[in-house]
Amino acid sequence: MLLNLFLALSVVFIGSKTREIEKSNENLITSISKINDNIKINKIELLTHQNSSYLKSLHSLYFSKITESNPPTVVSFKQLLEQNNDIKLAKINK
Repeated sequence: MLLNLFLALSVVFIGSKTREIEKSNENLITSISKINDNIKINKIELLTHQNSSYLKSLHSLYFSKITESNPPTVVSFKQLLEQNNDIKLAKINK
């Protein structure tokens, strides 16, 4: 009789612990799905930030005028690797 009582209490104790673990797992699953959504959004943002027309519209939001006479020069990675080109990456005012 005492053994049955001990087994019943241990089953209830283990059941409550597994329920806590189950709740923790559900919270982890929801946080993982939120992180996955953020990663998908960041991939989309990366693709749009590489588009020059998007960058022009973004520039127009933060700056009042876009000077059409002097458009910004977009430098490719291939141009950066070439040793004979002299590319100024930053404009220094003296």
